[in-house]
Amino acid sequence: MNVGRPKDLSKRKQILEAAKTLFLRHGFHGSSMNQIALEAGVTKLTIYNHFQDKTTLFACAIAETCEASINTRPIHLDQHSDFSEVLYQVCALALNIVNLPEAIKLEHLLLELAAEQNPLAEPFYNASHRRLFSVWTDFFRQAIELKFIQEASVEQQTQLLLSLLLGHRHHEVLLGVRDVPTAEQADQIIRDAMEIFLLKYQLNVE
Repeated sequence: MNVGRPKDLSKRKQILEAAKTLFLRHGFHGSSMNQIALEAGVTKLTIYNHFQDKTTLFACAIAETCEASINTRPIHLDQHSDFSEVLYQVCALALNIVNLPEAIKLEHLLLELAAEQNPLAEPFYNASHRRLFSVWTDFFRQAIELKFIQEASVEQQTQLLLSLLLGHRHHEVLLGVRDVPTAEQADQIIRDAMEIFLLKYQLNVE
């Protein structure tokens, strides 16, 4: 049985880094395997030894980019946590992630794929939006178990907080008609969002 050559993990990383750079710069259609090979400093044959085709490479590159952003700072809650402080940190992390230049380029790329009804749009969405959504629902599930907030649908809690943090303002950022929030503006956005969220879900202490 022919098992093929063992794959060089360092070369795989080089290829993924080059692919991420070019896909974000030129989009899916504007990036060729020849360009990616040149950027990575490998042959096209080497790319195909690691990735079946351009679609597979794109999916892996985008998933890795999204996962790296989301896992920048793991979120932990325990019974000794100051929930308001941790919630603020999580909100700040989320705002920082979605407003990174790389994240905005990813969003534009997703919209481009969705507009042309490209089947790549769904796995892209799952790796980015759904993955971030699952981080939030896990966080609220922990908060409920530790009795920091009222028991409710974690999906609804996540939708409310993300709507408060992003909303129409972030839509304008994506369109390029509004700058990303400054540190001072982000602080106010987070405090306003937390105030409304906790008004609805904070446990009443007798």
